Amino acid sequence: MIRSALLSAVALALGLGGASRLALALDLPAVLREVRDANPTLAARRQMAEAARYRIGPAGAWQSPMLELGPVNVPTSGSFNAEPMTMKMIGVTQRVPLFGANRLSAQSARAAASAETSAVSMTRYDLFGMAVEAYADAYFAAALRGHAEGHIGAMARLVESARARYAAGTGRLDDVLRAQAEQARTLTDLEAFRGEERGAYARLDALRGVDPGLAPDTLAVVALKPVPADPSAWLAAVTDTLPRLSELKAQTAHYDFAARAARRMVWPDLELKYSYGFREELAGGIPQDNMWSASVGFMVPIFAGQREFSEGAEMDAMARASEAERRAAELDLRQRVAETYAVAVAAQRTVRLYADTVVTVEERAVDASWVSYSTGSTDLWRVLEATHALYTEVIALARARQDLMHAQARMLSLTGRADLLGIALPEAEETRR
Repeated sequence: MIRSALLSAVALALGLGGASRLALALDLPAVLREVRDANPTLAARRQMAEAARYRIGPAGAWQSPMLELGPVNVPTSGSFNAEPMTMKMIGVTQRVPLFGANRLSAQSARAAASAETSAVSMTRYDLFGMAVEAYADAYFAAALRGHAEGHIGAMARLVESARARYAAGTGRLDDVLRAQAEQARTLTDLEAFRGEERGAYARLDALRGVDPGLAPDTLAVVALKPVPADPSAWLAAVTDTLPRLSELKAQTAHYDFAARAARRMVWPDLELKYSYGFREELAGGIPQDNMWSASVGFMVPIFAGQREFSEGAEMDAMARASEAERRAAELDLRQRVAETYAVAVAAQRTVRLYADTVVTVEERAVDASWVSYSTGSTDLWRVLEATHALYTEVIALARARQDLMHAQARMLSLTGRADLLGIALPEAEETRR
């Protein structure tokens, strides 16, 4: 009976408990959909990208025309038919950009909007990775809690067995005390696992955009793809299309177009002006023709030229800085992916060693100690020692699985390549509109 309880706890810690977990309240795809739809940080990023898109039109628009209305050359007497030059005038003035400054400004705004769109994707991948990590923490904390509860139950039965043998004169008091101490120590583990589970659920709820729940959801088992033996598959994920790199590339283009637009502003714009004057009949009934005027003007950048050239030089420097940041970001991404791959491979090998060898051997040791104890060839403390060793190694196995999933979550945050992990990401909100 004790051995059955131990093996059930081991199965839970290994993530193998299947029949009792058929009805599941929450799985990883559902979590990722909720992050996409309800996370406030991601929603804020989307609105910033939308605001950037609204700047494109005004950046490339012509200046609004100026309309003029009013009397011209009116005598102080206020009469409109005393002087031939008195008229009621309507005029319009329009500045026409000839040399493409507005077009370049629009391209600069469009590149800035593209950078914001890439920032949305980068935020989305980062939040997805955080959600996978929080999901792993909640799932494995629940598994460890279940194993601790099973170990406490096994220790309770061992205490009963030790007491019975001690009362019958065939056991020793120190066996009873050791079993009680192991039971009490496992209770401290249980409380720690419960706190860890509640904290992980609180993080998961925050990422999902919901208030922390009073009762944790039941989480489904996650089966991610194994880490490939060749690191090239992960390293090849670092391309120019990654959101972080595409954001900086678009930012470079934004500064470059802004520099060119600033320099084009030195070139004179064409200003067209037209006016029409309505004249009254003069005193005595003398008719007068209406009058019109038209002119073409050019801005002469005598004083503003230095300012535009300085602004252009500033934007050029910002473009060079952004390009340097892009190169640095690419190197940093490659380094972080390589480091994450190394951590993932080490964790995966640890999992295999624990699952295939260590835990299996410890299970056999528990069986052997029970057989020896049943035949009276060993003391109860040997059973306690073997049982505690199995409990310790199963916890180590669960932690190794948790570390592996953490590394895979970081890979998702860095590259967004969920296909390398066997995760189906939800469709981006922008593409569903």
